[in-house]
Amino acid sequence: MASVERVDEGRAPGTSRSGPDARSAGAPRRTVTLAPDPSSPAHARDLLRQVLAGAGRLECLDAAELACTELVTNAVLHAHTTIDVTVEVGDVVRVEVRDRNPTLPSRRHYDPHATTGRGLALVAALTDEHGVTDAGTAGKTMWFTVGVDHDHRTDDELTSVWDAAEWDADLPTRRQAPAPGPVRTREVQLLGLPSGLWLAARQHHDALLRELALYAAWHDELAVDVVATDRARSTLSGAVVAAVERRRRTQAAEPPDGTTQGPWENAPVDLTLDIPLEAGGDFAAMQDTLDAAEHLARTGHLLARPGLAEVVAVRDWACEQVVAQLAGVQPAAWPGADQERFTREVHPRQGDDLEAFDLLTVRCSSACVAAGDDSNRIVAVSEPLARLVGCAPEELVGRRIVVLVPPRFREAHVAGFTRHLSTGEVHVLGVPVTVPVLRADGSEVLCRLLIERSTATGGRSMYVASIEPVDEVAGASDRRAV
Repeated sequence: MASVERVDEGRAPGTSRSGPDARSAGAPRRTVTLAPDPSSPAHARDLLRQVLAGAGRLECLDAAELACTELVTNAVLHAHTTIDVTVEVGDVVRVEVRDRNPTLPSRRHYDPHATTGRGLALVAALTDEHGVTDAGTAGKTMWFTVGVDHDHRTDDELTSVWDAAEWDADLPTRRQAPAPGPVRTREVQLLGLPSGLWLAARQHHDALLRELALYAAWHDELAVDVVATDRARSTLSGAVVAAVERRRRTQAAEPPDGTTQGPWENAPVDLTLDIPLEAGGDFAAMQDTLDAAEHLARTGHLLARPGLAEVVAVRDWACEQVVAQLAGVQPAAWPGADQERFTREVHPRQGDDLEAFDLLTVRCSSACVAAGDDSNRIVAVSEPLARLVGCAPEELVGRRIVVLVPPRFREAHVAGFTRHLSTGEVHVLGVPVTVPVLRADGSEVLCRLLIERSTATGGRSMYVASIEPVDEVAGASDRRAV
């Protein structure tokens, strides 16, 4: 669908100067109707630049472009309808983004360091005022204004706007669109889904999809269905989030089950979903689209890092289970992350240059030391560490770090490392912890672990782990005390 623009000169003034109906008498008003297409944010920016240049208000362009891009991108990714973008210049610059989806925006509760899920908070921090109006079964209008001098706002005030950003509608109730008619569904069971691993993967998926939408806007040859992918992703992630929240409420006061069970947030869940029979294509599209995004990430075309093997595997398993069960196949439980295939060698990313990092220091260390990269791959080990776990150094190099992690902790390890890669979360770095380390014969040794991060040439993150058996640490402390 080509964009359609209409011009409305000299609108009647609104009822207030700065609220959701604030408009200036006689102010030119230009509207463009866009398709739910990855190129739509660029078309919206073109309209903004034309209107603000014509009105002599280019000082507002940077903030307005960023905020408008976020709202239009959200509409493309989540509304899946045509989008009306309206720009009006009066005392302030007012931008409206209307779609035909009645679902109202809500805050996503991501980790504090998440790099996605904060678009609406960004709009709130950039703009003077913002809100939602005209919300109902026919859709909603999200709006913002810029152009008021806020030089007096402090960093703390801007941060508080970011943290507290809400987008409640200017209506007493939130109406949903009525169902168009009966929808045939089938019960689908996802048995043993690793909730912690999926929630960590969810942030990774969302970051990939936003970058993929931007990439697709400039590469017409990329054949992906972002709309179908978002429908499938929202269905699965929404169910997992709801299940975890129910467990949080019911188990918060209960003691942990013991050391063999990770935190309850990482425990598996059994999900039962009613999926429309025709939705199988959405879940197949989710696999194809995220596979394309993972390939682009591996080859350096996206800023997001490629997902770890377990993150890709749990996504594939969930999508394949939905498609198979819709076709009448019986459910099969998640087989777990303690599979041999997850410990195998990881192929280097394009442009991988590990020799730029000082691996010789690790190899020649007289202590138990290992180095890993940001694909969770072991790139160097010391002889003492190899002896500790019962392997030759060459048997460990190239394999994934999970080969040293007892199977019961692997999903929690991958979830934590994925969150770190996606959000910069650093709970474990630089903090000594006591953990069991898996030996080649299947036995375990309790060790003191300290991980430090370094940066190789090209910006690659490297992780150097010092691993000392607890009895040796205790013996050294006793000797120092004597």
